[in-house]
Amino acid sequence: MNKFITLILMTLLVTACASKPEYRPANKGSVGYSEQKITNDRYRVQFKSISHSVANAADFALLRSAELTQEQGFDWFVVTSKETFVESQKVEPGSAIGLSHQQRIERRCGLITCETYRRPSNEVGITLNSGDNRKEVHSILEIRMGKGMMPNDSSYNAADVIENLSQKIDKNDK
Repeated sequence: MNKFITLILMTLLVTACASKPEYRPANKGSVGYSEQKITNDRYRVQFKSISHSVANAADFALLRSAELTQEQGFDWFVVTSKETFVESQKVEPGSAIGLSHQQRIERRCGLITCETYRRPSNEVGITLNSGDNRKEVHSILEIRMGKGMMPNDSSYNAADVIENLSQKIDKNDK
C-alpha cells in the first residue's frame, strides 16, 4: 500500500513540474518571454515557445509588448520589426530511434539589424521520438512605445491587447 501511495505522489509531482504555464519569464534561454531595452521608448521583445502552434508565440510576444508598454508608462506601441523562427523536425507517428547531427544557430543583434549564423556542431546525438510534432518557435518583435493619440492603424492599444490576449493565457494554462 505504501508503494502505491508513493507511486501516486511521484506521478503527481512529475505532472505538476511538467505543466508549468507557457506564458512566463524566460530563465536562461528557456521557454517564455524576455526583453531588451534599446532606447527609452524602444524595446526588443522575444517569446520562445515549444508548441504545435506558431500563433501562440506571436500572440504572447504581443501580450508581453503590451504589458511592457504599460509598465514603462506608455499607452500604445507600434511593431517596427517582426521575426519568427520555427525549428522543427518531421517525425513519423509512433516511436522512433535515430542518430542526429546537430546544428548550432547563433544570432547576433546590433541596434539596427541582426545576423544569423548556422554552424554544424561536432556533436552527434541519439534521439528518441514518440510522434510529437511540436515546434520550437521564437517570435521577436521590436516595438516603439508612445503616449496619447495613436499614430496610425498599425498601432496597438496596450490595454486592449492585454484584455484580449490575457484570456489566451488562461486557456493554455489549464
